[in-house]
Amino acid sequence: MNKIISNNPFYFGGVVRGKHFCNRKSEMATIQADLNNGINLLIYAPRRFGKTSLIENTLQQINKHHIFLDMMSITDEKEFINDYFNAISKSLYTTTDKLINFFKKVLNIRPNISVDFDQTGQAKYSLQFGISEQPDVFKEIVDIPNRYAIHQKKRVIVIFDEFQEIRRLGFEDKLRSAIQAHSDHVAYLFSGSKKSIMTQIFFDKTNAFYRSVKHVPVLPIDAESWIDYIRTGFRNFNKQIDPNHIHAILKISKGFPYYTQQIAYEIFQITAETCNDDHVQQAVSSILDREADLFLFEWENLSTNQKKALKLLINAGGKNIYRKETMEQFGLTNSTMKKAMGGLIVKDVIDLNPDGYYLQDPLFAYYLKNRF
Repeated sequence: MNKIISNNPFYFGGVVRGKHFCNRKSEMATIQADLNNGINLLIYAPRRFGKTSLIENTLQQINKHHIFLDMMSITDEKEFINDYFNAISKSLYTTTDKLINFFKKVLNIRPNISVDFDQTGQAKYSLQFGISEQPDVFKEIVDIPNRYAIHQKKRVIVIFDEFQEIRRLGFEDKLRSAIQAHSDHVAYLFSGSKKSIMTQIFFDKTNAFYRSVKHVPVLPIDAESWIDYIRTGFRNFNKQIDPNHIHAILKISKGFPYYTQQIAYEIFQITAETCNDDHVQQAVSSILDREADLFLFEWENLSTNQKKALKLLINAGGKNIYRKETMEQFGLTNSTMKKAMGGLIVKDVIDLNPDGYYLQDPLFAYYLKNRF
């Protein structure tokens, strides 16, 4: 197969691998060591922060069976059972015959197993069962990784991506009950992009998953790593970019891998030999034009007081936002401001760090700051 040659060294819009993956060495080492030792992990980060890329690049370095399930599109418990069964089936055995023989050995239930093949020859596994059988099928399927690990005498790693969807699906307690005895044989990694929900699931003592994981923070990639990565990308194509221009990128992207790569990609496209100030501004303006519909949709999805609170937050730089004079300037009272801020946190529009409140999406923040 011929290798596709790219004319741009930067990549965004999907899982980033290989030469396009920048740094994350510390997080990768921590995740790898903990999963190898059977520790259950929690990773959450905003959208476009590179969470899934971090996980997939780490898994490539771990010599263990792993099962990956993205829960974002799952609509109900039955679909979870089938999607999880399909993910398990594709991960554990290379042939259908071996897979079916294993299921016959370990499953107490006998649901009908269907195997369909797409045009590329990829198999998709599913189960046929009645509604009355669903509770037993759920327990059996969720227990398969544990039984496989015991059977093979090897630890298995399970990744539930976008795990905050468990709250919508409504079987959080049931899943926790089914997997809590797997600790000796299966390591679970729960990842998500909705911090407000993920923290409720794992840090609220009233919830089933309370204190069941080790939290691995995913921090922004440091500026020096980005400078080296971006300058090398330009240099490999006989182009140049000054560190000051890379700092200008990072001031907007806040180190988010998606946005950093996206801006660098656009600058590279319009730079003939050497990047200048106009190239940076032109690239950012082009991206904002394309993202405008999405940002306007997010803005229109906010209540009037949430919009006012967001304007106040941007104007005040996230600090001293409850000053009476500042709130009056935006037509807010202490109670309406607190309610609006609470709603913005629940919607994962804003968050709080030691420096104050901030918008989670840095390009959305840049868009609003320049618009208002």
